[in-house]
Amino acid sequence: MPHYVTEKPGVGMNLFFLRRLVRSIWFRPAAYAVISVLAIGLTPLFSRVIPEEWSGWVKVEAVEQTLQILASSLLAVAIFALATMFSAFQAAAQAATPRARPLMTQDRTAQTAVSTFIGTFLFSLLALIGLASGFYADTDMPVVFTVTLTLVGVVVYTLIRWIQRLSGFGGVEEAISAIEEATREAVCANVRYPVLGGKAAKSPPGKSSPVEARRVGYVQSVDHRRLADLIEKHGITVHINARPGRFVGPGRPVAFVSKTDDDVITAIGEAFVVAQGRTFQEDPRFGLIALTEIAERALSPAVNDPGTAISVLAAQARIFTFWSERRDTCEAEPPVEGLTCVPLDLDAAFRDAFLPIARDGATQVEVAIRLQKSLTMIEICDPDQYGKPVAAVRKHALGYAEAALKFDWEKKALKEAEDLSNT
Repeated sequence: MPHYVTEKPGVGMNLFFLRRLVRSIWFRPAAYAVISVLAIGLTPLFSRVIPEEWSGWVKVEAVEQTLQILASSLLAVAIFALATMFSAFQAAAQAATPRARPLMTQDRTAQTAVSTFIGTFLFSLLALIGLASGFYADTDMPVVFTVTLTLVGVVVYTLIRWIQRLSGFGGVEEAISAIEEATREAVCANVRYPVLGGKAAKSPPGKSSPVEARRVGYVQSVDHRRLADLIEKHGITVHINARPGRFVGPGRPVAFVSKTDDDVITAIGEAFVVAQGRTFQEDPRFGLIALTEIAERALSPAVNDPGTAISVLAAQARIFTFWSERRDTCEAEPPVEGLTCVPLDLDAAFRDAFLPIARDGATQVEVAIRLQKSLTMIEICDPDQYGKPVAAVRKHALGYAEAALKFDWEKKALKEAEDLSNT
């Protein structure tokens, strides 16, 4: 009888959810708002260290007028910045892929700009209320004025950075760069824990009980450290059957365990996060798929943009070469005894990355040639790891292109690119 993954994540998942929380679009504005409130309340405390004779240097009217200018203008600026952000998110989803939108919302420059405008507006508003209610004394004016002038400088600097950021924000190339960077982060995690802290095994060792997910979804994260602690504590063996990115549900076990104790099963289930969609954080294949979607859209007859597909091929070549470099320079953590995991399917990763582009770009010789060159570059950097999957993808890509290309000179150019790859 199968056991089921609990819906409640364990304590070991706190870091996973904390990273997601910090990257959320609302977190930084909320943090800046809290800082603004604290600044209002702490200002009288700093005034105690200011000499009393300084209080006459700054008039209440000067502070009030400056705060009124900030309060009356920054709310409109914040709303404009938010509108621009969401327009850029929508443009990226339409021109590139909807999968890029979560990454665009994590843009630090955009989040900092909106947070600065909202935080400064809130400080100005609360400071005006403090002046009107008598919360501030004359001795507080130098501190309030100094903080206000500092915020003016921060707003000007942030506004200039925001204007510069808008020049490329929301574009297709920006989406490609964001997905490539997220995929690189996932690759780094994969290189350090290639089989999630255990030993590679395609099936569970010996007799084991399946642990299934109660709902249909994707595995977003696996807390292999928690599994290692459970193995040491209870003397069990655990086989991870579903890596991050795996589609699971009833009948699709996420793990197998040698012990059927309910408490142990519950604890193992808490090491898995199953949700509706995939994430880039621990799933390199999802990043490759998202990049491929951009190329597929660019190669559609309605768009007809082979240059974007070529940019995607270059990004994927960089990712696979980076993957090889990281394997050479970064040692994997030693495996935990009693923990096994299905290895990442490298052949499937290559199919995800290149076959849809080979199919949709078969009629455009420049795309077919660049695909062959990209595969050659990847194979050269690590022939032992990449030789087999590159050969399989190259065979299918050539089949697509030879069947779709109409002119002999195009087929000849493709043949020359193939011959160059075999030298």
